[in-house]
Amino acid sequence: MSTHENSKRIDRVKRKNLWTLFFINLIHGMGAGMFNVVYQPFILDLTGSILMTGIIVSIGAIIQFLPMPLIGKLSDKFGRKKLMLGAIPLYILGLIFLISSNPSAIIFLLIGILIYFLGMVMNNLSSLIFISENSNKSKGLMYGLILFSFFGGTIFGSTFVLFGSAFDTRFFFLVFIGILIIEGLINLVFISEKFRVVNNPKQLSVATIEVEEPSLWRKIIKNPKSRGVLIFLTLDLFIYNIGLSIYSGGLRDFYQITREELALITIVFNTSNMIFQIPGGHMADKIGKKKSLILSQFFGLSFFIINILAYFIWAGGFTAFLLPALIISHIPFAMSVCTFIPSEQMALTDLDETKKAESYGIVGMIRGIGFIPTGYIGGLLMQNVHYVAPLFISFIGIFFEIWYLSKYFHD
Repeated sequence: MSTHENSKRIDRVKRKNLWTLFFINLIHGMGAGMFNVVYQPFILDLTGSILMTGIIVSIGAIIQFLPMPLIGKLSDKFGRKKLMLGAIPLYILGLIFLISSNPSAIIFLLIGILIYFLGMVMNNLSSLIFISENSNKSKGLMYGLILFSFFGGTIFGSTFVLFGSAFDTRFFFLVFIGILIIEGLINLVFISEKFRVVNNPKQLSVATIEVEEPSLWRKIIKNPKSRGVLIFLTLDLFIYNIGLSIYSGGLRDFYQITREELALITIVFNTSNMIFQIPGGHMADKIGKKKSLILSQFFGLSFFIINILAYFIWAGGFTAFLLPALIISHIPFAMSVCTFIPSEQMALTDLDETKKAESYGIVGMIRGIGFIPTGYIGGLLMQNVHYVAPLFISFIGIFFEIWYLSKYFHD
């Protein structure tokens, strides 16, 4: 087969992979949309404490980040498809434990959260690297397209919760399990890594391996550009999640927002995400990562200021204004997400050409250390200071992010 014909065959395989991933993200988004609406209220109902809910959310965050370097290394070694397939039984087992949990069996809740989020990090890390490897050009736009399908799916999932008020939360977990089984079968049949080039470990000497392992960590930390990416993304995760880590649980606890009202807010948020995701990806390609990330911060400021103002208007007696304000705030929040994610993924998947997933995982783990305390901090502030306290801290922190981006982040 000639080089030209082989190149065309590889391009066909890559296009098929991306279309398959587009559809997989669509149906996975349906399950994730349901899960994300009911997750924190489900924990709050079992624990009866906003502080305990924040702590448990933080525990779930730990497993999303700490194993990332190992999972990245496994993904580089065994391939993206195997990791994505391996995530399916973990997702399912985690959901089974959640279904089995109750106020007298909180340990099942904790086990379920740990297993579920381990499956999530296996799937997300490998699929994001897989998008990068199958995108020849316009990576930002391609991330936008795939995320467009995901958020499109979440709209269906959130709508199902909105109109499924008669169902117990555990029913939505069961539906998600069915979706995951279908997702695994599609992946098994249609995803291909025939074009993937893998370095033969037998060709590397022991001395080479011993030097190579720590060098990747050192390269990320010592290189000014990758260090700028690492510090900014860690800072961003910490600042935003002080306000967001316990956000939906706080709405339920403080305002007594119902599960159906949460679903309505989520539908608006995910619809906005779907609308702005492709333009956001295209913009990241056009204006560069740095400008796109700065724009994202200004949209984030709008989200927090609307939420803070909504409280004062609600406290002044205009209670009917609350739900519309919460809904409206999620439009600029979605715009913040859509201008942030493509640039974030472009930066993370370009840290190292030979070990994309491992370098992604290293940064993910370091970022996670900053994320770990946010659920506890947010819950503590809400319980002991005021509901808007964590939102206000995130709002102030974003100004520091904009300064750091302007001074230290490189395209």
